[in-house]
Amino acid sequence: MIRARIELWSDRVLSISRLGRVAVHAHTGAALLVGIDGPFGFRLGLPGEKWRTVEHIVVAPGCPHELECGETLMGVLHLTPGQIDHRQLCEHAELPAFEGLHVLGPPRRRREELRAIFAGELSAAELEAWVARQVGPPPGRYASDARVEEVAALISNQPDALWRLPALAARTGVSASRLQHLFRAELGVTPRQLRTWQRLREVCRRFAEGESLTLAAHEAGFVDSAHMSRAFRHLLGIAPSRVLSGGTRLRVHEG
Repeated sequence: MIRARIELWSDRVLSISRLGRVAVHAHTGAALLVGIDGPFGFRLGLPGEKWRTVEHIVVAPGCPHELECGETLMGVLHLTPGQIDHRQLCEHAELPAFEGLHVLGPPRRRREELRAIFAGELSAAELEAWVARQVGPPPGRYASDARVEEVAALISNQPDALWRLPALAARTGVSASRLQHLFRAELGVTPRQLRTWQRLREVCRRFAEGESLTLAAHEAGFVDSAHMSRAFRHLLGIAPSRVLSGGTRLRVHEG
């Protein structure tokens, strides 16, 4: 029995699973959330915020929030930090600009499509076309600033390497603090956050090839599986075992 389905690209990740309770976390990239077979609870992770019942929502990078999904099957489309931000997603979907979150109308068509994806009814080409319709085509680069582009590509191509900020800055001819500032301005994340995301993506890729989570974590650059689990919880609010298990169908797409 399939418990979860994960479709992995270089710039986006689609997961379909029953998430249950999701602790407070903040994504490093924009995310589109759909309750496939019903509504789910959403609350901003700020003092005094109340729970709201939603079906369909876009969450901006860095927006702390928690979820109560119960038994609802959830479709979540994560965008890689720096590749596509929520503003591009909004522009493509003709949504108004927003900073933290935007609640969308009933996702009738998306629900039907996500059910078909979960059932494995779409080919790789059909799935890629569907994702492009949701958030637009892959941008092909990380940043307009060549220095940020160089470092982001370096981190993404070798996520397991032990990159130090001063060494990365030296490659581009700027100070470490300046590179950090440029990264945040261009991508909305720090070099460390991008590296963590890419390492988690590498864990998923290796898991899809049959490696255990422990080995995948080590090969992706984490000190150990506990370190990887903490990073996973911090970025996604759940333990990796909730979605990376024997009941998960995980497919890696080129590009």
